[in-house]
Amino acid sequence: MRPSPDQLVFNVVWTGTVFDHLEPFVASQLAQDGARFRFVANACPADQVAALERFAAAHPGRVVEVLEVSTERMVRHGDALDEVLRTRHDGDWFAFVDPDIAALGPYLERFRALLDDADAVTSGAEVWSDRNVRPGDHPGVSGEHFFDQDGYTFGSPHFAIYRRAPLVATMDRWSVGFSNAGNDLTDAARARLVEVGRSYWIYDTAKIVNVLLQADGHRLVHEEHPALLHIGAVSHLLAPPSSAPASRGRPPGWGEGPDWGEQPGQAARHQVASFAAAVLGAALAGHAVPEVPADADPHLVERLHRVRTALAELVAAHPPLEREPAR
Repeated sequence: MRPSPDQLVFNVVWTGTVFDHLEPFVASQLAQDGARFRFVANACPADQVAALERFAAAHPGRVVEVLEVSTERMVRHGDALDEVLRTRHDGDWFAFVDPDIAALGPYLERFRALLDDADAVTSGAEVWSDRNVRPGDHPGVSGEHFFDQDGYTFGSPHFAIYRRAPLVATMDRWSVGFSNAGNDLTDAARARLVEVGRSYWIYDTAKIVNVLLQADGHRLVHEEHPALLHIGAVSHLLAPPSSAPASRGRPPGWGEGPDWGEQPGQAARHQVASFAAAVLGAALAGHAVPEVPADADPHLVERLHRVRTALAELVAAHPPLEREPAR
């Protein structure tokens, strides 16, 4: 049976100080459909944790908990989700949503209906992405690759609802979690990926779990919803993993440093995230939001205009709670 809205607890992973920019997004999610939320703090400073707790107190019954999974070291997104799954039990379902997904209207009913016949549903195409199919020459399955060349569904790491029992059974059977990336699998798990024709060099968050879940006979569905607007990579822009205190003093890995937008294949993602952050910063400060840059990638101009309008309206509709002054 499909879950009722209040049976769903969406886990939202917050990193660094991104809540300062992204509070209106989660406020828009709470304004729709009646689901509940858990705030998962990942290398957030004390004042940010306090802000998360004030938001939770202002929404009693809707934000069930502020859970700190790591204080200084920024752990991978999948590690944070695995920690929540191991230590918290919210009933028959496990769900998560990225903090830079805006709910522009009711969205949950469609996904609840899909769960009549599916064990997992995902969503959340990024504004910057042209297509969500894994290129044939790609060595792995990136976050934005929701489908393979033959139509196979990898699912999304941005918005997901799982039936908990089959999810945990698959994880236990193959000794995997949301964080597994490919070089950390047992021989049995790798052999099963080979057997089902989905063995690759590297995988983003949840991709291996999603493949093995389906290999175990469970159904996963990916579907977009017009009421969900996912910017993509805003948290990564505002709080790159190398900015966490425990990461300082070592060279950042690929995609970690503040210059990740200069790396191959990252230009569109970085441009949209940067513009979105600028629009949010201006709107939250009560200033006029910036225009779309004249030198923007022509393929992104229409999408940047959409982002500009949507985010200005988002902040106006869901102004942030007042922050306590710094001491």
